[in-house]
Amino acid sequence: MLTPTYLVSRITDLDPAALYAAGIRGVLLDKDNTLTHHHDPSVTDEIRDWLQAAEAVGIRSMVVSNSRQKRVRPFAEREKLDWIALACKPLPFGFWRASRRLQLPRRSCLVIGDQCFTDVLGAKLGGYPVALTTPFEIEHGWSFAVRRRLEIGIRRRAARRLGKENAP
Repeated sequence: MLTPTYLVSRITDLDPAALYAAGIRGVLLDKDNTLTHHHDPSVTDEIRDWLQAAEAVGIRSMVVSNSRQKRVRPFAEREKLDWIALACKPLPFGFWRASRRLQLPRRSCLVIGDQCFTDVLGAKLGGYPVALTTPFEIEHGWSFAVRRRLEIGIRRRAARRLGKENAP
């Protein structure tokens, strides 16, 4: 159930041209630990280049985050991305809103995130393909510690099933 479609270290391991060739027209991106460090308001040049490359081949990007608007909006606007805050992941409602806003069918939108119990589960419940990335850093707090510990087995099974790293 929780096996992602792709297992990669970073978003930049995904080739935008290959994603487009595979029918992906939109990417629904988690913010924290996928695009940027947890409390960092900016992306690296490498990720910014990836976002521009995705746009150049015809893939539209949108941030879908559980964070509040006051954290998501300034980040997304600075990076010129559309956004949805308080997405309530793992419930799929935020992903559904995002694909409707992009006017794309679910199968044409790839969810990209770093957490099995929010990003992957929400994508699977919503009917989306999903790429699981390695988080930039380990978050602090007991709930993150519990979830990250539980994710170890899921990530190992996904690596065996998909190959160590599989990315288009």
